[in-house]
Amino acid sequence: MMDASKKRSFRGKVNRIAYLNGIRAFEAAARHHSFAGAAQELNVTPAAVGQQVRQLEDWLDIRLFNRATSGSTRLTLTEEALRAFPDIHRGFDLITRGLSNLFDEPEENTITISASPSIASKWLLSRINAFQLEKEDCDIQVETDVALVDYAERGIDIGVRYGLGQWDGLCAQLLMFEDIFPVCTPEFAKKYGLERSPPDEFEGIPLLHDYSVPASSGYPSWQEWSDNVGAPLPAKLHGLKINDFASVIELARRGNGLALGRSRLIEDELASGELICPFDRDSYQFRSRFCYFLVWKNEEGDNDRKFRSFRDWLLSSVSE
Repeated sequence: MMDASKKRSFRGKVNRIAYLNGIRAFEAAARHHSFAGAAQELNVTPAAVGQQVRQLEDWLDIRLFNRATSGSTRLTLTEEALRAFPDIHRGFDLITRGLSNLFDEPEENTITISASPSIASKWLLSRINAFQLEKEDCDIQVETDVALVDYAERGIDIGVRYGLGQWDGLCAQLLMFEDIFPVCTPEFAKKYGLERSPPDEFEGIPLLHDYSVPASSGYPSWQEWSDNVGAPLPAKLHGLKINDFASVIELARRGNGLALGRSRLIEDELASGELICPFDRDSYQFRSRFCYFLVWKNEEGDNDRKFRSFRDWLLSSVSE
């Protein structure tokens, strides 16, 4: 835990936004899981990327990567870096988007889709690929953002949002429901003795918390899981909190804790066996009040051929 004086010093450093090249090198290396991949993207040497990252770590006084000398993944993010990466990645994405808007004009055959980074990476992108194979004359542009954005201002045609179905100025159509249940690696379940039912107390079991929408009533949380399935939890919940569901699942996949899985976003991990529900799933899952909705800015979208084509295709792909 960072002490108060160090936090004040750290905030002062961040406010100056120094070491921008180092931050860019960190963001690229985190995406590629290697200095070599980042170097190719940034058109510099791997040694230069490593040096920039080390200078950034020295400046922040925080280690950002775990460096291994062997294995399939030699460069992994530390817990501190996992918490920071989603916002840093979105920051560079916004800068790139802003610069592109200086030159780009909207094309008639382009559909712009908005979704949170977790929904985009864990569910939407694989389906968009299938859509483009069928509709070769249609280009797709995906914009990811956790915060709610102005669809008219950003030129967004349609979005996938997770919530209760009511957003000012937007039409919404239910896309799919979702079930919530604990997940971890088989090794983690064995280590902590998690079998078909939860332990009487969760004391000593590392819990992972997704607080992407911490103030929203109904967003899946450990407390809501406990209330719905009747499993006891300690009076005060501890554990690592991250404002990005994909990062929470990545930590669970590494065996770092027990996470709440969202059934629609962890299909691949469950199918591969990387993650399991250590308890009897039928007894210890609940249907989330939050659902996935297709949203668009007004009814005028119904008259747009490309909009209707994508909306109808995505709805049919979910029902299959």
